[in-house]
Amino acid sequence: MKSRYGAGMADTQEPGCGSDERMRTFGLLLEAHQRLTRVLDADLQRTDGISLQTFEVLLRISRSPERRLTMSELAGQVALSAGGVTRLADRLEQDGLVARQACPSDRRRMHLVLTDDGDRVLGSAIEHHSVALDEHLCSRVDPADLIVVDRVLDTLRRPAAAAATT
Repeated sequence: MKSRYGAGMADTQEPGCGSDERMRTFGLLLEAHQRLTRVLDADLQRTDGISLQTFEVLLRISRSPERRLTMSELAGQVALSAGGVTRLADRLEQDGLVARQACPSDRRRMHLVLTDDGDRVLGSAIEHHSVALDEHLCSRVDPADLIVVDRVLDTLRRPAAAAATT
């Protein structure tokens, strides 16, 4: 059987691995994610003193309607539990990057909003992160392939039912 990955790909026959190309693809996705996460996190730590996780949260808040997110909305968008989001929000609030505001329509719900410092840190981090993305991602992948990667990742981030209808 010919590999859909092209000629020259060795079929792995090691115990537990088999020649299942799905496992190889999944492994490559995990390894690429891990490497990029580690490198991009180190770059943001060095240039702006924030983690990639902090950058992601600040970016998500800034891109949300009215530039605010509830804790539950944030928990649904990041790889953290509700408790993990609460601890992260506590830390970001202590660092002066976000503030909690009561929801006008439901006082039991809290929104996270960027402070002026949070907005300033995010702006600086976006500049530095863009350079890091060019270095570690865009310069390494053909532009035509980036279009395909973008489309594939957009499909994979949505639930299967939603992906099938679009």
